Amino acid sequence: MWLNSFLSGLGIGMLAPTIAHIVTKFTSLPMLLGFKSLGLYVIAALINLLVVRYLYRKGFEQRARGVILITFVLAMLLIFTQKLPLN
Repeated sequence: MWLNSFLSGLGIGMLAPTIAHIVTKFTSLPMLLGFKSLGLYVIAALINLLVVRYLYRKGFEQRARGVILITFVLAMLLIFTQKLPLN
């Protein structure tokens, strides 16, 4: 069933980080609001965690697992490409 598929979870999980990336790279909104570029990515990860909670409560386990995986992968990608300190 496509409603509870892992791939649909990956797609849903990409929405918030993609929007955060577009806003960070192509607008001056983060500077106007006083955010660092990392701030919008953290907000996107928090949104994904809320989505995961909702999906698990509604019984869409496979979709939630896709959102968790893409959130983790994008967080690792951000850490390694931006050379962010972990301390």
